[in-house]
Amino acid sequence: MPLIATDTPRFSHLVKHEYEPSIGYCRSAVASGDTVGTVYKVGTVLGKVTATGKYVVAKDSAADGSKAAAAIVLQDFTVAAGEKVLVMVRGQATVSKGALVLDASVDTDPKKVAIYDALEAKGILVNETV
Repeated sequence: MPLIATDTPRFSHLVKHEYEPSIGYCRSAVASGDTVGTVYKVGTVLGKVTATGKYVVAKDSAADGSKAAAAIVLQDFTVAAGEKVLVMVRGQATVSKGALVLDASVDTDPKKVAIYDALEAKGILVNETV
């Protein structure tokens, strides 16, 4: 069967419910600690570096506090010096598990469950969606 159309991931693929989106209760603009030019896609899971308070892609091997999921990117974004990225940092919210973008180091089910659990501890429910 030929491919008829494709669609790029976007906010609506990721966020299924958000408490008070009109006031941005679940959202925050945060500083990125990743290298300038790093590309975040909608749904990229970030961790928070303990020493600096900046957010970087959550990697399983991180020893700086950023291993635990702390935020989810809400827009496609290329890191630039001094710019902040819009993220979801708290719930009440529900996101689609299939729309989360995890680092390649999060490659086993127990590692993925740890990410989902960290998000759920922040009130961000990670659900299977169709």
